[in-house]
Amino acid sequence: GLSLELCAKDRVGLLSEVTRILRENGLSVTRAGVSTVGEQAVNVFYVRDASGNPVDMKTIEALRKEIGHTMLFNVKKVPASRSAYKEPEASIAGWPKTSFFFGNLFERFLA
Repeated sequence: GLSLELCAKDRVGLLSEVTRILRENGLSVTRAGVSTVGEQAVNVFYVRDASGNPVDMKTIEALRKEIGHTMLFNVKKVPASRSAYKEPEASIAGWPKTSFFFGNLFERFLA
């Protein structure tokens, strides 16, 4: 899949807006890391298309046009092997890393 890194000034409704845009473009979020550092929101979304397939470049370009006006937008390919997976670092050097992963929350409720 792909990793979408979004950096923007934090505000009420930002996460809702981003997930709405992803959904409207036919993307499914498999994992998300949501961080706030000062006034900046640094979010990472791991996405696939609605069928679970890799995202095509046409969709990425549509996202760039829609999201790129208000947020810093970066796309990275996620390693295929889980053993090669490394936890994402904050995008801006010098910022402390504080993250909340939704998967951790759901694991607590399932246990």
